Amino acid sequence: MSKAARGIAAGVALMAVLTACGGSDDGLDAFRGDGDKPPVTLTPDMVRTALPSKASAPKGFQGDDIDVEVGDEAVEACSESTEANCGGLLSMGYTDFDTDDSGSSGSGSSSDYNGEVVFGIMAFQSPDDARATYKAVVAEERGKAEKDGQKAKLVKIEAGAEETEAFEDADGETIVMMRIGSVVAVVNGDGTFVAKPDYNALAKLQIDRLKKTAQGINPDA
Repeated sequence: MSKAARGIAAGVALMAVLTACGGSDDGLDAFRGDGDKPPVTLTPDMVRTALPSKASAPKGFQGDDIDVEVGDEAVEACSESTEANCGGLLSMGYTDFDTDDSGSSGSGSSSDYNGEVVFGIMAFQSPDDARATYKAVVAEERGKAEKDGQKAKLVKIEAGAEETEAFEDADGETIVMMRIGSVVAVVNGDGTFVAKPDYNALAKLQIDRLKKTAQGINPDA
């Protein structure tokens, strides 16, 4: 075997080892864990940090305060909103982006953006706990969207999560559900928008903030 061929073979072998050990560059290593470290579990403070802040609100929107619930209160709120038992839930947080009225008198009229987007994060003890609730949430929301013979319109989302489901119902309400490790994230936009926001960008905003938070990086830095 030539030196070049040996070099290529060694490179392929190294990539295989890195992949097997979770040494990827997709930002999910902290959520996967490895032989020495378990998958990351978000604390309530990390949930608060990972949710989109007022400073991160995209053009046309203004962020609101962030609410975080823990323990039994979190489980109760999760169960009421998702119809799942939410086993293993540690905390959950949510915030919303409303129409930014600051440009209502100029070319950036708020009438172009009317609507509201809600962001939610549910942090579980393990990826298995998150996966169970994620499946229940997807089934519940799809059932709501497809009741009375209506069909849900699939929405393409590529935000970097491990699992993703997204669709729009007959009333124009859009919901994006994602799982990343032990976390379930939801982005929900109502059906009152004059021009629909870029849900892929909003979903990516949320996933990117989760990845940075898990790595100990402040997303707003």
